[in-house]
Amino acid sequence: MAGGTRGPTLLAGVDVGTTHTKAGVYRADGTPVAQRQAATPPDAEGLRDTALRLLAECVSAAPVPPVAVGLASMAETGVPLDAGGEPIGELLHWRDRRAHREADHLAETVGRAPFFGATGLHPSAKLPLARWIWLRRHDPDRTRRMARWASSADLVLAALTGTVATSPTLAARTGAFDIRAMAYASDLLDLAGLRPDQMPPVVATDRVAGRVTPAMATRTGLPAGTPVVLAGHDHLAAAWAAGVRGPGRTADSMGTAEAVLTPVAAVPPMPATPTGISVGPFLDGRSYCLISGLSSSGGLVDWWLARFAPPDCPDRYRWFTDLVGATTDRPPTGITVLPYLHGRASPQPEPHRTLSFHGVRPEHDLADLGRAVLEGLCMQVRWMLESQVATSGHRPDAVAVFGGPTANPTWMRIKAAVMPVPVVVLPDHRSAVLGAAQLAGRAIGVEDGPSDPPPPRPAAAPDPAWETAYRTRFLPLATSPDPSGSEETP
Repeated sequence: MAGGTRGPTLLAGVDVGTTHTKAGVYRADGTPVAQRQAATPPDAEGLRDTALRLLAECVSAAPVPPVAVGLASMAETGVPLDAGGEPIGELLHWRDRRAHREADHLAETVGRAPFFGATGLHPSAKLPLARWIWLRRHDPDRTRRMARWASSADLVLAALTGTVATSPTLAARTGAFDIRAMAYASDLLDLAGLRPDQMPPVVATDRVAGRVTPAMATRTGLPAGTPVVLAGHDHLAAAWAAGVRGPGRTADSMGTAEAVLTPVAAVPPMPATPTGISVGPFLDGRSYCLISGLSSSGGLVDWWLARFAPPDCPDRYRWFTDLVGATTDRPPTGITVLPYLHGRASPQPEPHRTLSFHGVRPEHDLADLGRAVLEGLCMQVRWMLESQVATSGHRPDAVAVFGGPTANPTWMRIKAAVMPVPVVVLPDHRSAVLGAAQLAGRAIGVEDGPSDPPPPRPAAAPDPAWETAYRTRFLPLATSPDPSGSEETP
């Protein structure tokens, strides 16, 4: 670390994401000082160690030590910890669908409406509660040995500070947390044979969750005693960095998965027709947040690239960006992609819905197929947004869009043309890592400047041609009970 002890006030953030783990050090105004990224390992120990390594690299590259660290992560992925705080077995990942029967059992025994009323969630195989029930049936020894549950960010907190705790936004994604009482629901935990004392204590996002231990100070370069804050669910932390900090604004958080997020003042009633919208506490400690998820956004692009990119391609993302970039001036392809690689969570939940391409014709080329994937993803996200507007009664003036996929200009042009309101594309560093750092600063009283997002990158306006494609092709196929047999418009 260069320099002395005096210098700018710096804040550090970590985001353990589905595909990548990222760390960064920032000035209080959000200017990046050092940023690092690596693939997220599939095991708990590797995940924890990668986060610590990236944090140490950023601290080493900073002119002075950060005054606080914020931790964010993917929501439902975690691991049981033993009495010594060590992980027991493999990570239980949100993409793991082994607990689908347990999720169905939850829906039948608890009831979908009562479950939503308590948790703000819908029974799903990705919920930790469903996977805990699965563990009780298939690996009871892990359940018996579990002293605490730890989400991904909690695991890093435990390593840095020796404290096992979680944030309200991560607790709320377990499926066993009452979002009105802001407490674990013992009746739901009982279904998995667990007790509330096996859950991590909940620490508010505006409070310090722990402090860096001397051993971790040596390992990371952070001063011993540095406060560490649980920023929680990474999609929400990214929304915070984008200036979406309370009711009245909407965010579109893009990554391997994609989420539309709308803060609201109160929990809305569950509609008669399932929408797949979940609701949980927001980061301000007062509001709630509607969340609609698409489990395969960047993940679907990865799937496509694994099958169509040249095998010797050194940078598949650059190749794909150039490929679809050649189609910039073309109208909609006429191909309708239903982008459900891992089922559909929202607006009309169908967990077993599959990926499908409709309307492919002999004249279509590889660029058209790649572009059609982006079209389908953008139309699905528009449908998610419209569902949230119907639920909240509020139509945003614009949607703040952020995340790695924003680096693809063709994807952003399609999104801007498809969406019914203007799209504000934020700089790449306006991410969950920055949001985690800003939330750490907030907890210790460091102001991060105005909450308004920075000026947007130029983007296209909504386009009537895309409106027609959305209304006449995408929605009829997406809402059809048998899309493979649907009539296709030439």
